[in-house]
Amino acid sequence: MELNDYSARFLAVLLGAFPEFGERVVAGPEAGCFTAECVAPSGSTIWVTTEEFGRVTVGCGAGHAHFGGWAESVDADDFEAAVAQVRRLLGRA
Repeated sequence: MELNDYSARFLAVLLGAFPEFGERVVAGPEAGCFTAECVAPSGSTIWVTTEEFGRVTVGCGAGHAHFGGWAESVDADDFEAAVAQVRRLLGRA
């Protein structure tokens, strides 16, 4: 799977925090991006995806939050916030 720079950098951060996501990473939904899913303690599916314009989306069930993608975004801060959201959804906060 060939990732764009943004997706590759976020994937490294995500796997640093949650190595178990490595087995769940698939290409898409856009070229150079990835999606990873796991099951939350509640039984709902948690999903993480990157987008080609530099944004991470973290969701659980029908709800989701966006991190980055704006002109004033700082990637490191967005990555940290996205990982923190995953941690909360997994009950590890």
